[in-house]
Amino acid sequence: MGLFEKKYCDLCGDKVNALTRQKLSDGYLCSDCKHKLSSLSSGWKNRTLADVKAHLEQREQNRQKYSAFVQSASAGTNEKLVVDFNNRKFYFTIGRDFKNSNPEIFDFSQLQDFWLELGYTTLQDSDRDGIPDEYDRYDNRQGRNSGFGSQFDTTNSFSGQNGMLDVPLALQPYVRDTNTSSSPQRISSLKAKFIVNHPFITDISMYVDSSIGTVRNELMRAFDDGMQLMRLCEQIRNGMQNNMGYQQSGMSMQNNMGYQQGGMPMQNNMGYQQSGMPMQNNMGYQQNGMPMQNNMGYQQNGMPMQSNTVNQQVSQPFTPQNAAAIVCSACGYKPDGNPPKFCPFCGAAMT
Repeated sequence: MGLFEKKYCDLCGDKVNALTRQKLSDGYLCSDCKHKLSSLSSGWKNRTLADVKAHLEQREQNRQKYSAFVQSASAGTNEKLVVDFNNRKFYFTIGRDFKNSNPEIFDFSQLQDFWLELGYTTLQDSDRDGIPDEYDRYDNRQGRNSGFGSQFDTTNSFSGQNGMLDVPLALQPYVRDTNTSSSPQRISSLKAKFIVNHPFITDISMYVDSSIGTVRNELMRAFDDGMQLMRLCEQIRNGMQNNMGYQQSGMSMQNNMGYQQGGMPMQNNMGYQQSGMPMQNNMGYQQNGMPMQNNMGYQQNGMPMQSNTVNQQVSQPFTPQNAAAIVCSACGYKPDGNPPKFCPFCGAAMT
C-alpha cells in the first residue's frame, strides 16, 4: 500500500506527480509549488515544509527589493550582473527568477567568493606528439610534413598541458583551472562561479560564454566579459563606486583588457586620466582618442597592431614572409597578422 499510495502536496493539497514533485525531508511539493521556489535555491530534499514557507515569504519581500532597485552598473554581455551602488545591492540576470521579473536581490555583504572556470575540448593528435593535428605540420609517424593543418593560422591557440597558456595575465588571478588532462585541448567555454551567504542559496554558476569557437577574437571577447564580471565583483566586495571600466548608466566604457569600446576615453583602475587627457595605462596605450596596442596584442576591430612609442601608432605592411619569421621563442605563439612587440600570452619579446 505504501509504495502505490497517492501523495499530496503539503503546501497546496493537490496530488503530486512522482516525476515532477519536489521531495522535502518531511513531505512533498507539487510541480506548481516547486516552481515558486527560487531557481537559484538548492538542497530541498534536506529541508522542511517550514523552510519552504519561510522561503516563499522571503521571495515576496524580494519583489519589493526588486521594485526599489535602481541600476548603477552592469557587466558582461547581456548584462549578466547588475548592481545598485546607492542601495548596495546586486542580482544576476539568469534563471527562472529573472524571467519572472523577480530575480534574487543580494546585499553587497552576501558576496563571499567569485572566480572563473575554463571548459575544454580535446583535440585530435594522430601522431601523439602533443600537438593537435590542426596545428601540426610534421607527422612523426611518417617522418615528413603531415598535411594535417597550418600552425596558428586563424585558430585559437591550444592549451596543451597548461590550461593557463591562453589566459591573459590580467585575468589569471581570477581563474581556477581544475583541468588535469595531458591530452592537447582547446578552451571551449568560460564559466563564472559565485558563493553567496544566503539561507537557501549557496553557489551560483553561469556561463560567460558557453561555446567559444576557433577564432581567436571569440576567445578574447569571452575573456573580456569575464574580466568585466570579476572587476565588478571586486567593486561589490569593496563597496566602491565605478573606477574599473565597466558599463554604467548606459555609457560605453573602456574595457578591462586595455582597449576602448566607445569613443570617449574613460578612467579605469588600469590607468589614469587627468585634465581630460588620456594617459598611458599598464594594459595598453591611447593617444588623441586612437586605440593603441595593448598587452593582449589586438585592437577592438580584431586586427593586431604594433606601437613603437606612446605617441605614435605604426601599422606595418603585412606580408606572409615577414609574419612567418616571427614566432615567440618562449611559448611558440605565431601571430596571424602584423606581429606585436611582445607576446600577448607569455609577455616575451617577439623577435
